[in-house]
Amino acid sequence: MSVRKERVRELLKREIGEAIRSQFDVSQVGLINVNDVDLAGDLKSAVVYVSIFGNADQKKRGLTRLTEQRIRIQSMVARAVVLKFTPVLRF
Repeated sequence: MSVRKERVRELLKREIGEAIRSQFDVSQVGLINVNDVDLAGDLKSAVVYVSIFGNADQKKRGLTRLTEQRIRIQSMVARAVVLKFTPVLRF
């Protein structure tokens, strides 16, 4: 993996985590941890691997909220990370 891609991956991982932390209440959706970000070669799409700690209902609700709030999280990341194209996120 190139140095640039590795740096962008780590930066996205940190900023996605911050966006999730500011958007979600832990008591409702459990604790959401960003484990890894897998970037495409052209940096236009990214798969975000998360783990959700909590009971089964919180895990289900957390994943649902992540997919619903994907656009909002993506826009928060776009404001924090300056790239030519903001990657399209998938959880």
